[in-house]
Amino acid sequence: MQSFVRISLLILFVIVVQAQDFGRLQAPGSEKEKDEIQSIEAMQPVLALERTVDPDTYNLGPGDELGLNIITAENITISLIISPTGDLLIPSVGVVHVGDLTVTTAIKVINTFIHNEAYPTAKVNLMLLNLRSFKIQIAGAVNEPGFVVVNSLERLSDVIELSGGFHQLAREFSVSITRNNGEVQLVNYLNYLRNGALADNPVFREGDIIHVPFGSMDKEGIVLRGAVMGSGYDIIEPDEQLGYFLQRRVKFNQNADLESVVVTKRVNGDNVYTNIEPEDFFSTNLNAGETIDILWEKGVMVNGFVLTPGGFDFFPGYTAADYISMAGGNSVKGNPDRCSVRHTDGTEEYGQATEIRRGDVIVIPRTLKDSIIGETSVLQILVSVMTIYLTFIATGGN
Repeated sequence: MQSFVRISLLILFVIVVQAQDFGRLQAPGSEKEKDEIQSIEAMQPVLALERTVDPDTYNLGPGDELGLNIITAENITISLIISPTGDLLIPSVGVVHVGDLTVTTAIKVINTFIHNEAYPTAKVNLMLLNLRSFKIQIAGAVNEPGFVVVNSLERLSDVIELSGGFHQLAREFSVSITRNNGEVQLVNYLNYLRNGALADNPVFREGDIIHVPFGSMDKEGIVLRGAVMGSGYDIIEPDEQLGYFLQRRVKFNQNADLESVVVTKRVNGDNVYTNIEPEDFFSTNLNAGETIDILWEKGVMVNGFVLTPGGFDFFPGYTAADYISMAGGNSVKGNPDRCSVRHTDGTEEYGQATEIRRGDVIVIPRTLKDSIIGETSVLQILVSVMTIYLTFIATGGN
């Protein structure tokens, strides 16, 4: 009986021990290793950076996160945030100022401070874990002016995106940045778009202010229409070529026809239409007041004095009158009966009954009355004539 009791107690003891070990399945000390791994993972950088941070040039500031490791009788690993005043509070050691120091210099200063204040023989390791974020102001021709949150490695392109993008009347080639030391930097953002010039896509520090000026529609504005996304007004750079403008500004629709780019300009009060071939894009200068029309692939362009000029899909058998109707009809100044149709082979026909081919350009001219007297009414003309006549009589004219 006693043997049975002893055996039963032994079996019960083994079961209890096995039950306790089963839930762990870890070697002694593995919990400490797990905690250290979690601590390291928690301090890993979370930012997507375009390059590694140079410790010799990066200046620390409020909000930067540092990882500190002190190896002495015990191993101390902690993460620390630089205070708004630029100070670093190290537990059991004290406060040391590191604001505006480079990472390299801060490592030397903190090493000396820890050795002098607490652990003379300790080995000290320091690293930058995460970059600080701060607000900068952007004003002017952006869609959402105000303050945006950035870090010290984010660039102008990031700030513009956070601000909702450039306004369509922005002078993107004349962005001014007032630095926190009072220095003013002028940036031509178009140089960055064209050739990736990082000097024209700078980074920022606390206190910087960005101003994007508005352009003048009269002196710098053009109109973009047709098979593009985001048609409307835009501001061009002085002496900007059509090719560069298309590269940096235009997002084409899937069915855009780059062999049918029409530039409309005003000459002596009349519209002059020019078809620009692709080989001439980079030799064609744009001028304020011009209109750029991008045709749909083998589509039809309706220009001149209609309500909604632009490009339209080609429909076999349609005449000029059909396309004038698609463009909203003629305006009060337009004469559809005198419309001209320019074919892709260089020939030209006249009249609303002209059958339209793919790629044709229809131009509706102004009425003869509007060409002669413009917006002056017949009554105004009669009043002017009578005034001259009565003046002539009053002065005793024969």
